[in-house]
Amino acid sequence: MESTRLINNINVACDWVIKLLYLNLLWILFTLAGLIVAGIFPATAAMYTVLKGYQAGENVSAFKLFKKVYKEEFSRANQLGMVLVIIPVIFYTDWLFTNYLFGTMEMVAKGILLGSACLYGITLLYVFPVYLLNRKVFTSIKMAFLIGITYPLNTFMMLISIASLLFLFVFLPMAGYLFFTSGLACIVTFFSLRVYQKVEVQAGDKQKQSKSK
Repeated sequence: MESTRLINNINVACDWVIKLLYLNLLWILFTLAGLIVAGIFPATAAMYTVLKGYQAGENVSAFKLFKKVYKEEFSRANQLGMVLVIIPVIFYTDWLFTNYLFGTMEMVAKGILLGSACLYGITLLYVFPVYLLNRKVFTSIKMAFLIGITYPLNTFMMLISIASLLFLFVFLPMAGYLFFTSGLACIVTFFSLRVYQKVEVQAGDKQKQSKSK
């Protein structure tokens, strides 16, 4: 019994290693196909879509689904990407401006910017999984921000998992080359799905309560 369970766990682990390796390769190829700048965001959206199917236990044809989502979301994903790039540029410009301030004003302004940058980083964690639910740029950013601050424990666990994976990549750089994007996206997808399940349960409970009144 124990040996059978161990063999099954090893098979599952090997299956996931192969899936993540292949998905990382697809992400690189499709990013290059879009000349990097125009390809990185639709490729990322496609990668999260495939991972969502994997983690939901669906029978996913990775290449077909990846290619389909890449084409369908090429324009909208790049619009989302433009907004995500513009925001840190604004932060950087504001940071340069704070260098002309002095004393308390400088400290307060830089503190506000650092806090805003942290919130932006939290938003980034959820933005692509949320984007796959509604396909709307600004709605996705707003929802990702709200989810990130509403479920701090889930966000904290996600950050710890990402930091652990990055720590592993430092000591095993070859693993980083082979699994960097797909590995990080797998962690984000796992914790994002947990949040969605909680939100759905809470929404269902509220509907039951409203009907019972």
